[in-house]
Amino acid sequence: MSSEPPEPAAASGRFQDLRLRLLSALVLGGITLAGLALGGFWSGLLILAFLLAMLWEYERMLGAPGDDAWQWPVLLWLGGALAVLLTGFDALGAGLLVLLVLSAIAGEIRRPRARLLAPGAVYMGLAMCALLDLRLRHEDGFILILWLVLVVVAADVGAYFAGRRIGGRKLWPAVSPGKTWSGAFGGLFLAAVMGVIFAAALSSGWPVVRVTLVSIAVAIGSQGGDLLESAVKRRFGVKDSSRLIPGHGGVMDRLDGVMGGTIVFLVLDRLGMGLPGG
Repeated sequence: MSSEPPEPAAASGRFQDLRLRLLSALVLGGITLAGLALGGFWSGLLILAFLLAMLWEYERMLGAPGDDAWQWPVLLWLGGALAVLLTGFDALGAGLLVLLVLSAIAGEIRRPRARLLAPGAVYMGLAMCALLDLRLRHEDGFILILWLVLVVVAADVGAYFAGRRIGGRKLWPAVSPGKTWSGAFGGLFLAAVMGVIFAAALSSGWPVVRVTLVSIAVAIGSQGGDLLESAVKRRFGVKDSSRLIPGHGGVMDRLDGVMGGTIVFLVLDRLGMGLPGG
């Protein structure tokens, strides 16, 4: 006697997961917006929390099974905290140098799998400190960060739907089998559209051509950040960086694109090729 699969129960399970993801996204998004909008100490505290969480995820990813050493994660966290603190005093370069030195020392303590420790820590530190630098150093820092995050989200959404609808040749199958060239270009297109829409909504107005080009550059950086994290996770055989965010995985999983896009924008901004108000 055959029986039908419990589809309602499965659907209910998926709905529960969706509700959990939405709730987590709303809570995390609200905290992030509040911290960035308040600026100053609160922005620094928010960025510090994100960076320390990602450094914790990263050292767990690189740690050998049964590794109970405490020295190297403590050095990583100390380096991250000093990097954020020095960035708050307009010393981004000095903060990254401190993080580089301490993460290199941590790598010497924990030699197995330590080859990627210092580069990964400095990459994440650069991205997070650049975000804080952008918020504190610019008069319209909050607006710029809001634009940047929306462009990254648009790039992700555009890549997802274009890849699903069009498909085609894989972008980098050895690292991320699901990503396609059509998805990549779809992401760049929607990111450019989002940038123009955001600029049009501002009373001051941003030059359309410049916003479009910078938005595309940020989207390319965000896709690169996504691929980079996928490569690291594949290298160490993990699906999610952690389970810190219910229904979403880890902080690294949520900020991979933001980190790549932020670093690209930092370079453009320092070269005088950013956006008005930046």
